[in-house]
Amino acid sequence: MNVIDLFREEYLPGSTVSIIYDAYSSAWRIPLLLLRYAVENGRLGIISNYLGPIRSFMRKASTVGFDMETALQKGDVAVIDLFGTRYGSRESIPNVFYLDKVEPETLNPKIDRIYNTHLKSLIQDRPVFRLVYTLDGVSLLLGEDNTLKLLNQTLASRTHQLPDSILVLALNRDVVSTRFVAWVSEISDYVILAKSWLEETGLKEALYLISAPYEDFEPEMYSFRVTKRSGMEKLKIRKISP
Repeated sequence: MNVIDLFREEYLPGSTVSIIYDAYSSAWRIPLLLLRYAVENGRLGIISNYLGPIRSFMRKASTVGFDMETALQKGDVAVIDLFGTRYGSRESIPNVFYLDKVEPETLNPKIDRIYNTHLKSLIQDRPVFRLVYTLDGVSLLLGEDNTLKLLNQTLASRTHQLPDSILVLALNRDVVSTRFVAWVSEISDYVILAKSWLEETGLKEALYLISAPYEDFEPEMYSFRVTKRSGMEKLKIRKISP
């Protein structure tokens, strides 16, 4: 199975998806695969980048077969680069946007302004896929309490503005508190937890589908591995019987 098969397409619009992983897990690729899948299926990808230079993000996206540079040129993806704003690593790339500064008190209004100006024409005729990459990156920049407050505000405002959008939250749980992880899980429709451990034969990983927004849902466990084919990484899962 492919990781995409974990999701029921009819339940994704309007949902919040959290991908929670540990320091050594390969599951940081899952949000990037979801981004690629969303753009290939006609959604506009809007990324809030808090983790590393934008060129680093583009290289990571290429591991799952997503050509970010082309997507930016075509207007299929836009990036609000908060990391580049804070640390001065700005690039002249189409559809990559910066703020004057990153402060908790004014961050959301400034992002709203980008949505209502630069992104307005892009979101008029297309459904939207939003990716926060990563939520632990937000907490390192702004602190956990500020991050929770800002995300609450974002959930409220975007639900009204873009009711059918998909919001994906990438989170390395080793960077933040247990309280923070618990809150993110609580506000999410889909929760996927990845765990990794070392054996003599190498790194092993499992995925747990903990929550999903449909009536017949039951938690499930999968083995998880990354394979390479034609230079592109494939994210494969296999269901483990209870």
